[in-house]
Amino acid sequence: MASSSAPTSHRSPRWLGRGTLRACDFSGPDYRILDAEVTAQDALLAGHVQAWQVQPGLWLHGVEARDLRTMSTRSPAVPGLHLVVLLEGSVDVAFGHQGLQLQVAPGDGARTPAQACGAVIHSRPGDMFMRHWRRGKFERKLSITVQPQWFAAQTLPMAAPPLLRHWMEQQQLAMHPWQPSPRAVALAEQLIQLAREGSAPVLLVSRTLELVHEALQSLDAPAPAPEAAQTVLGVRDHRRMARLKALLDSGGDGCRTLAEIAREVGLSASALQRQFRQAYGSSIDEYRREQRLEQAWASLEQTGCSVSEVAHAAGYTSAANFSTAFKRRFGISPKLVRARL
Repeated sequence: MASSSAPTSHRSPRWLGRGTLRACDFSGPDYRILDAEVTAQDALLAGHVQAWQVQPGLWLHGVEARDLRTMSTRSPAVPGLHLVVLLEGSVDVAFGHQGLQLQVAPGDGARTPAQACGAVIHSRPGDMFMRHWRRGKFERKLSITVQPQWFAAQTLPMAAPPLLRHWMEQQQLAMHPWQPSPRAVALAEQLIQLAREGSAPVLLVSRTLELVHEALQSLDAPAPAPEAAQTVLGVRDHRRMARLKALLDSGGDGCRTLAEIAREVGLSASALQRQFRQAYGSSIDEYRREQRLEQAWASLEQTGCSVSEVAHAAGYTSAANFSTAFKRRFGISPKLVRARL
């Protein structure tokens, strides 16, 4: 938030500050406040800023805060790729000579609900990062910094979009708008929560890589044709989907079929699937499967249940099939998770 420069240590989540953050919380040898007289104890921010390293060269930054002063700050930008998902509020920054302004519109309360937005930025060594503060301005966002050494360390060749390869080869300062999908927004929300809790590190890695993948794919994706655009869900539909999601999260759906659930909420099965995917980026069956696997992780990590018992509770008739699905989702076998008890 105060600086785009990612720390170079601390593999676990690191809170840069909570509550009221003061000027001394942002101090550094290359950090500059440009147009305001500020002492070390002056309050600058109400909220919190968090940074954590997922893998060497791959950093997440979470911000949920409100500016307490109007001013500008400047610091060196970390060279590499910066992926931003703005969930609420607005952002007014610049990398080098290129400005970036993002704002989440509040929506009209009926046809157009608030929609997150984002951007993909490539910065070079020597580029400066500037942030424009405005008293009362709020932002809630997740950003990912992907440094060049992370790309170099991948054991499998990266299928990088041509646009990204061009930026990297030409050492080009560039910005590209990105409209995160509902799935990407859900991932950003979950990553913020996972880092706060400091739990499930493998899950944190997998979610981060999934978000990076979508952002990179956006560099190569053609603009959708107008006729292919989806109808925007209204407030009533969003509330109906939120109630359904809460039911799924609680396990209260039991063994009911999709058709039975659809009848209860007054929709056809196809309309229910379409609206749920628009709201949360996955089908209901995919969401249920993922919820069961995440509950299985928690059971393996926190209880003495065997892999077979957890597999049965997750709805799998075969422990081998469960283990395959679990490893595909989290990158680790359920036996290894249980062994950490």
